[in-house]
Amino acid sequence: MKRLAIAAIILALSVPIVYLSQDRIDTQVIARIRSEGLDRPKVIETFNYLTTNIGPRLTASPGYKRAVDYTESKLREWGLDVRLEQWQFGRGWEVERVSLELVEPRYLSLIGYPRGWAPSTKGKLVAEPILLGGKTVEQLRSYAGKLQGAIVMTQPIRENFIRADRPPASGDLRQQQPQVSAEARALQQASTQEIAAMIQREKPGLILETSAGEHGTVFVTGRDTGADAVPTVVLASEHYNIIGRMVQAGLPAKLSMELLTRYYEQDTNAYTVIAEIKGTDPRIGDEVVMVGAHLDSWHTGTGATDNADGSAVAMEAMRILKVIGARPRRTIRMALWGGEEQGLLGSREYVRRHLAGDANKAAHDKFSVYFNLDNGFVPIYGFYLQGNQEMQPIMEEWLRPFNDLGATISTLTSIGSTDHISFHNAGLPGFQAVHDYTGYDVRTHHTNVDTVERLDLNALKQASVVMAGVLYNAAMRDAKIPRPAPTR
Repeated sequence: MKRLAIAAIILALSVPIVYLSQDRIDTQVIARIRSEGLDRPKVIETFNYLTTNIGPRLTASPGYKRAVDYTESKLREWGLDVRLEQWQFGRGWEVERVSLELVEPRYLSLIGYPRGWAPSTKGKLVAEPILLGGKTVEQLRSYAGKLQGAIVMTQPIRENFIRADRPPASGDLRQQQPQVSAEARALQQASTQEIAAMIQREKPGLILETSAGEHGTVFVTGRDTGADAVPTVVLASEHYNIIGRMVQAGLPAKLSMELLTRYYEQDTNAYTVIAEIKGTDPRIGDEVVMVGAHLDSWHTGTGATDNADGSAVAMEAMRILKVIGARPRRTIRMALWGGEEQGLLGSREYVRRHLAGDANKAAHDKFSVYFNLDNGFVPIYGFYLQGNQEMQPIMEEWLRPFNDLGATISTLTSIGSTDHISFHNAGLPGFQAVHDYTGYDVRTHHTNVDTVERLDLNALKQASVVMAGVLYNAAMRDAKIPRPAPTR
């Protein structure tokens, strides 16, 4: 009897907590969201245009600006209130032609891509490469005076590869790294610094680096390092290793390589595409619920999983709400960011302009929540809540109508390295969707095979209706979303 009494007390105490956390879910609106998004979708069409018609979208490149024009036009066509915000980024860049060949002692067409913003080579370079990677500082000094105009391999033969994705609903990829002694690390660091100094002094004609991927997967990023940059190409690890082993064996490995790129300096702005549905409640209509994704990508694949899927889903969520005639109490706003790959630049600039500092205190106070679509690829399994315990029961209630579609995760785990962090760092609720990581870190993230084949197009529909439902519920609840705890 005592056990039953205790159980009854526990139940009595727990019931109010459960019901206090519940929002009023408009099941009729949710049903219309599901019907529009699953039965009459436009998201696949949008995704295909971004990946197939436009392709890679490196910030400030012609492809990126075509994507800005396309998304702005499409959102206007759907009847949304749309505007562009421009911000200073820097010069654009794209690849016009690349030729990478091993021509002696046998022919091999090499898999490789220039680093972002790499300059062109001075015509075609035909030469035996110089392998600097893996050598000691003393050995490196014997190459002094021999690097100018040469093809230089700056890294050792690759022996360790990215072979594991981050686990599901985990914030960080934690690879099993080989154990290296402190002495070995110090020697490697000294060699790396010596190579960098030699390159700065002598200006090789072309630098070759190796990728951490395998099976022809090439991870490529890059940055604009200005007028003194040396043309740099990242080769598939297998092909880099073939050449490196030839050099080590004393074989006359001759390469023929040419890189032609172009800079764009007439318009050095990037653009944020913003669309919204105005709030209808006279009291809270100017409070903001926001969703975003980055429109930019790297330049080798077509940016399918990073992040055409997120951009298409954000757009589709807004289209669904507009088509069904949703009348949200709060304003629902969408942003497509640029410059995410260079350091969350677009979202940081938005927060700086509109939500940070004393001048933006009123807007900061009226901001409810930001949801992001990026890390991994669709579908949406739930959301990372960045340790926000008050948000967990709210999110669980919002996801309940979509549990049958696989959206069930409401985890307090934090995740970084994407645009919700710009909002979270400003003291605002910012949450990233939990996506699929199967093959993401190993195969698609910043690689030449980030293409349409990597994801199930039907997952775009699932993600769109889940995102539309979450946005609508956030816009309709009585209170704003609980703020994150202040950092100490």
